Amino acid sequence: MTAKQTITFATFQELLPDSCNHPLKKQLRDKARYYRRKFLFKKQCDALVDFLNNNQTWIPLFQQNPYRFNALLATYCDKRFSATARLNAITNNLLMLEEKMGVEFCKKLLQEKSLLLAQLTDQLGIYFNINQIDPFEGYFSINLKDNDGRSIYDASFTFLKPNKLLIASIQGPSYEEAQEAVKQATKELHGVRPMFMLVNAFKVFAETLNCRLEGIPHKRQAKYRWNDSAKLLFNYDEFWQENEGKLAENYWQIPTALERRPLEDIQSKKRSMYRKRYDMFDQMTVEIQSLLKEKNHE
Repeated sequence: MTAKQTITFATFQELLPDSCNHPLKKQLRDKARYYRRKFLFKKQCDALVDFLNNNQTWIPLFQQNPYRFNALLATYCDKRFSATARLNAITNNLLMLEEKMGVEFCKKLLQEKSLLLAQLTDQLGIYFNINQIDPFEGYFSINLKDNDGRSIYDASFTFLKPNKLLIASIQGPSYEEAQEAVKQATKELHGVRPMFMLVNAFKVFAETLNCRLEGIPHKRQAKYRWNDSAKLLFNYDEFWQENEGKLAENYWQIPTALERRPLEDIQSKKRSMYRKRYDMFDQMTVEIQSLLKEKNHE
């Protein structure tokens, strides 16, 4: 019998272990912010700890990176969420992931950090991950990676009650060969740009889970600052509109049907590329649906 684990809310040192290397002014500001929020949101902090201690599956998520607690204190996916809304979003997301993917999938994800959802081409696959970029934008992500594990594009998300899947961020690569990697991936994906391929994967994922797919509005995105546009490299509102999104009920509602043009409407010289693209969509759909059906029968 496995001994029951317990966890406590992260201390300042656990939350920001590198703080001692920062200038004194920043250290004091960060510490004051932490203790102020911890005091103001004590009820929500205690509730999250109680939730984790009663739902043992997710304790490792916060043990692996205590900074994830900071999403409760600061921002989680939608910057307008109150502390109580953040608490509800975090706990509902974890419960819904268990319900929809199965406990064994969740445990395997916590161990391996990244699991293949669908192999798109010989070199590229769609993966379900623990988000390693920024927990403020969600604890989980779907990304496009090559066979060497190099990420081409990432998109974080959260489940929201009653049955919604909210895409909270879309991020391209930042390494030296990033532009060339995206260009090569677009070619390999038969002309589909990586960020749009991720949305296609979310469409299949959400449709299979019977979730409504939604996109975060630009000014509600976790990193949006009215006076600092550098943190957001593209406009989310424009991107969701390019994906046929309609703004309603606080979020962009994204249709889950994969866009397909009749081959007879496509120039003859491009038909082969589109045929391969649609075959790729079909194979991705089969693999994601098969995986999720398997998880639901475990």
